[in-house]
Formats: sequence, C-alpha cells, structure tokens
Amino acid sequence: MRPRVAAFLLLLGVLGLLVWRAELFTVARPGDRPLPLARLEREPLPAFDVSLPVVPVGVERLTPGHGALLIHYWAPWERDSRAQVTALDSLLRTLPPGSIRVAVVCFDPFPSVARYAARLRLTVPVMLDLRRSLQAALPCPSIPYTWLLDAGGRVLARQPGEVDWLAAGTRELVLEAGRTDAADSTASVSLPPGEARPDPPPAAPPQAGPASASRDQARARVGVRAAGGSGRTNQRASSAWPPNSAAL
Repeated sequence: MRPRVAAFLLLLGVLGLLVWRAELFTVARPGDRPLPLARLEREPLPAFDVSLPVVPVGVERLTPGHGALLIHYWAPWERDSRAQVTALDSLLRTLPPGSIRVAVVCFDPFPSVARYAARLRLTVPVMLDLRRSLQAALPCPSIPYTWLLDAGGRVLARQPGEVDWLAAGTRELVLEAGRTDAADSTASVSLPPGEARPDPPPAAPPQAGPASASRDQARARVGVRAAGGSGRTNQRASSAWPPNSAAL
C-alpha cells in the first residue's frame, strides 16, 4: 500500500513540475532564434494614459501620440532574458538622444525584478505593470512581446517572441518610428466612442507688459519737463497730458 501511495505522489509531483515548466515557455520555444522587428501597416490605436512604477524608484507616464514609443514585455525568468534585455539596452545607447522612448515592462514582484536589473546595470527603464493597466491597452498574449508605436501613436510593429535588437532591420524600423512627424498625432490616436475631441483654446489678446507701460510713462514725464523748462508746451506731450500751469 505504501509503495503505491509513494508512486502516486511521485507521479503528481512530476505532472506538477511539467505544468509549471510549461508556463515558463509561451511563444519562444527552444530552437527559435531571435528575429528582427517586422514592419506592419500603420494601425490606429485607442488612446491610453498609464503611469507605471520604475525600478528601483520613480513613476513613468506612458501615452501614445507624444513621440515614438517601444514597449517590450519581459520577465527575468524567460529563456535568454539576460541576452534580450542587454541587447535592447545596447541598442538604446546607440540611438540619437530623444528619438524614441523605450520601456521594459514586467509583471513580476518588485524585489526579484529590482535585484536582477541591478546586477545587469541597465540604462533602459524597467517598469512594473502589476495591475495590468498597460496590458489592458497593449495586450501581452505571451512573453516576450514587443510593441512599437510611431510618433503619431500608430502601431508600427507588434511581435511575439525574442527580437534581434542588433539587427540592421530592427534599428532601421526604430529610427523610422522616431522620424515620423508628430504633427498628425491628434488625428491618429482615436478617442473612446462618444467622446468629442476638445477644441484648442482661443489665443489670448496681446497685452502690454509692465516694461512697456513704464517706458510710455517715462516718455510722457520727459515731455512735461521739457515743456516746463522752455516755456513752450510740447505738442506731443500735451496731446496726452494737460498743459503745465506753472509754465503759462
């Protein structure tokens, strides 16, 4: 009886281990090689505005239509996680400053992610989406998963699996997203149904500043003093000020 119970418990343990291991491998199966980012036809994206905590400290706001944006869903336990995030970090270092915003997004608890990112000395921002607020706007059906949005907020690439970040095609596509004119950002980011886009506020009329008012008053006082010293009323000053009674 006891050997049968032991065999049954051993079988349950093996099955549990297999199920747990299957959860770690989503899309990138052993043998799959990293691929360059593939360009898609530009797709409009519903507007979103999400703020995520940054490892080790801080908060970062992510919203489309305000410059190119690259989101890479990543986990420290995924296969080749170190190679993926360090290659992305290397790519970010070689891009022109301000050309694109990059965010590595995790769903794991803060302590494990913070320790792993600290050991790698990453410069790319690592963020935590524990409440799945960003995932609700940009779905993550598997890990790793990558989204690339152009400056107008349109989807330029969305790709499962590992990415060859150092490939020439990936770099060219990322630079293309950063070069896209952001002037049409308001037209490309769609609003929720029934919500109208607000009109721009009217331009305020020009107002004279304190410096210009002080100069006008100084000119007027100079004209009055000139009229008092010469015994003649300054015509330009008298049009704005009453005549000096002491000079008459």
